Amino acid sequence: MPGAGSPTITGYATQMSVNAGQTQQFKVNAPSITSYRIDIYRVGYYSGLGARKIATVNPSVLLPQSQPACLNDTTTGLVDCGNWSVSASWTVPADAVSGAYLANFVRTDGTNGVSQNIFVVRNDARNSDILVQTSDATWQAYNTYGGNSLYKGLPAGRAFKVSYNRPVITRAGWPETYFFNAEYPMIRWLESNSYDVSYTSSVDTVTSGSQLLNHKVFFSSGHAEYWSSEMRDNVINAKNKGVNIAFFTGNEMFWKTRWESSIDPSATPNRTMVCYKETVANMKIDPSPTWTGTWRDPRFAQPPNGGYPENAMTGTLFMINGNVNNAITVPAEYAPMRLWRNTSVANLQPGQVATFPNGTLGYEWDEAPDNSFSPAGLVLLSRTTVATPNKFLLDFGATYGAGVATHSLVLYRDPSGAYIFGAGTIQWSWGLDSVHDRSGTPTDIRMQQATVNLLADMRTQPATLQPGLVPATPSTDTSPPTSTITTPSSGASVPGGTTVTIAGTASDTGGGVVAGVEVSVDGGTTWHRATGRTTWQYAWTTTSNQGPVTIMSRAVDDIGNIQRTPAGRSVTVNAGCPCSIWSPDTVPAIVTKDDKQPVELGVRFRVRTPGYISGVRFYKGPLNTGTHVGSLWTNTGQLLAQATFTDETATGWQQVNFSTPVPVNNDVSYVASYHTNTGNYSVNRDYFVTQYSNGLITGLADGTDGGNGLYTYSKTSTFPTSTYRASNAWVDVVYSQATTLWDESATPAVIAQPDTKAVTLGVKFQSSVSGAIRGIRFYKSTQNTGVHVGSLWTTDGQLLASVTFTNETPSGWQQALFSTPVNITPGTTYIASYFTPSGFYALDRDYFTTQYSRGPLTAPSSTASGGNGVYTYAATNTFPAATYRASNYWVDVLFDPAQTQAAARRAVRYGADRAYGSSVPLSVPHSLPGRRPAAPYAPAPLVRRTGRPQHVTARAPMLERYSYLVPGPAKDRKGHRGRPRSVTRSR
Repeated sequence: MPGAGSPTITGYATQMSVNAGQTQQFKVNAPSITSYRIDIYRVGYYSGLGARKIATVNPSVLLPQSQPACLNDTTTGLVDCGNWSVSASWTVPADAVSGAYLANFVRTDGTNGVSQNIFVVRNDARNSDILVQTSDATWQAYNTYGGNSLYKGLPAGRAFKVSYNRPVITRAGWPETYFFNAEYPMIRWLESNSYDVSYTSSVDTVTSGSQLLNHKVFFSSGHAEYWSSEMRDNVINAKNKGVNIAFFTGNEMFWKTRWESSIDPSATPNRTMVCYKETVANMKIDPSPTWTGTWRDPRFAQPPNGGYPENAMTGTLFMINGNVNNAITVPAEYAPMRLWRNTSVANLQPGQVATFPNGTLGYEWDEAPDNSFSPAGLVLLSRTTVATPNKFLLDFGATYGAGVATHSLVLYRDPSGAYIFGAGTIQWSWGLDSVHDRSGTPTDIRMQQATVNLLADMRTQPATLQPGLVPATPSTDTSPPTSTITTPSSGASVPGGTTVTIAGTASDTGGGVVAGVEVSVDGGTTWHRATGRTTWQYAWTTTSNQGPVTIMSRAVDDIGNIQRTPAGRSVTVNAGCPCSIWSPDTVPAIVTKDDKQPVELGVRFRVRTPGYISGVRFYKGPLNTGTHVGSLWTNTGQLLAQATFTDETATGWQQVNFSTPVPVNNDVSYVASYHTNTGNYSVNRDYFVTQYSNGLITGLADGTDGGNGLYTYSKTSTFPTSTYRASNAWVDVVYSQATTLWDESATPAVIAQPDTKAVTLGVKFQSSVSGAIRGIRFYKSTQNTGVHVGSLWTTDGQLLASVTFTNETPSGWQQALFSTPVNITPGTTYIASYFTPSGFYALDRDYFTTQYSRGPLTAPSSTASGGNGVYTYAATNTFPAATYRASNYWVDVLFDPAQTQAAARRAVRYGADRAYGSSVPLSVPHSLPGRRPAAPYAPAPLVRRTGRPQHVTARAPMLERYSYLVPGPAKDRKGHRGRPRSVTRSR
């Protein structure tokens, strides 16, 4: 029955659900009809027919029957047809099979006409494996019968209350939100494979929470957007008591509702759903103390009333608004996860990606944010990144605009033993069964098998399986993986007010695979997701507050077993950079080694981010007299800088500063050394058996890029090449970080665009502070070969500086320095570019639909800058002027803010500890890798995501204060979601 059905005959069931053996009543408005019947169907597979006729009910009143006008509360927009008279009744057989039932009101007076209403038949006495909840609360939210819905009508362009006492015409106006879009194919698939299922309604989840405990799995599918506190509390209680939860939903649990009785004389409880959408109102307008805005909005209510994001339960958070028709993708890195066993996904090779049918990621979808509400041990099972110009949620639920979102299927295991799965998409079921509204998407056997696998782990099995599917065995793995922390070193002095790396390893010997690692930097109070699995890292933005910090890590496997006793490591946060490997209060084990020969002593080290070495330090014992010379070398012995120590103290740490700071690249080995003509050096034996790191600078383990604990006996300064027992001779550096648009963990969505033409690629940028551009960076793929040239231009094409890249690595970030730094003017736009003769450049489409900022640097939006993401095809280095789809070609700059230059000069004059005074000033900006920084330079939140920038416009200031929101999407048609650019509307 298409659409709303015939307007000449409309009706509804007086109860959203009835138990087997009870009576369902129907109220029908048929003012001009002398004969009709009510056909009752049960929805299922039924050999592909989709439903079976169960009964036919005839009216119990004289016809024609004209019902009175529905009751209407103009202050709230409530339309309640409960004042209609009962037209017919059906006594549900005591042995009726639980299910979703259709009541078709069919004219039999010689004129065609039919309409339909859906209700649920329960079987409260039967403990089936799976309990499927219908998303009837959402059907009613969009139901415009009587002129009003939560998206249309009075009193505010939307109603505040909607009644179940109405015919439902949602299928006509919003088919994507209704039963036949995503719930129907899920039911067809479950029953085609003979799973043991029963059915319940959203209202039952409110009133009969104890019924959830009688089943192995609680199942929500389709568009379950509207949830009350009772619904959420009862599902949480079921989870806490070991009931598995499967959310095959997207945009789920977004709006918070409450329930009231009907306003007809019967005053039937729970027939009115209330949602004032106070998030859209930007104030508390519901006269009840209960918050009825979005669950995540913390501005006017505290948890659990408000400020309680849905991902705390589901693992996912709504971000992309409808209508979209995306495809779920599973990169090869997820192939070992047990969800994909017995599918071709499990056989993916590195670099390959499995792509499911279009529409399976839609019509709205979620992200899996790394925030303080995220469940412990959340396992990510896929990754799909999509840029949108207008469907990204920018605030708590009112504004949609441009942005980039990443979807993930997720799983976690509750301490009760229950598994909770979040699909984060409304239309997962489109991959299971192809019969649904808005059809056209083929089924996908990989998605079908993955669902079989998931339900098996939830301890429920089908009685039969469709051809091509294989039975899955439940996991018996109860042994969690383990993790260790390798960086920073225990007891290290970690630079404050910057981003340092926490890194380590993880392993699983219990039969599963490591699925992820979480890190805490506050002693286990909060946890955040690391990047990588068996080898992992986490970008920690340290505060400028000095003092001890306990770092912890815990690993989780692919079935949700989480490390019971976290790994731990204590460090101390210092004043910040300019900084060194060891703190000034570090004292060697042997202050004076009885060796009086002239000798060059050194340390092999790397830095985490591009920066500058302004000097060398060493620890001096009282007998280590004479002249000392400090040097910086490449890993192969090329001298980069050298200076003679002056004004030394009798003992302790000494420092000399180079006349000009030396640029150094990340993850490249260098050697710092000093020469003493009297020997008597300080030493710790066997120190570099393992690396020593403060998270920003690492003294390498002996054997990494050569030995460590270097020395060469010589009367004059020379490159040290010998080693003995991995000894630490206590040589150190003075290091300052460079300022860049992106840090080293930021990676492109497309590493190598298959375009082989020679091209110059660039980015428009500006700085909010004065300073100098020292060089150009770009992200390189292994296929992007040949000689690369970096350039800095004015926007009218004047070449300011150019440099040819040398000593490139096969892939990753490359950098080249101009012979002379170029001073730039704050607020003026420049273009940084690089030329490649071979193409295969890095690429993100639609990246600059909004501006991107990190620290004082900003890449303006394409609209505001006359096009950003610039290029020109030519055989030689050429000014890039063309643009296409606001693309990011991953070109960057090495920038020295004037403040940093002044600090470096102070470091040269006074030493690292006094470069900024007693501590790093709060005005120095810091940010997470590849993400927008906090104020003062850009109005955007610190959002923890792995290696990708988050696009947030300044139009969403509340995001600055509440970091759990990850930017996201837009609905269309008369108050539904969907507007160009950024719009504020009722959702």
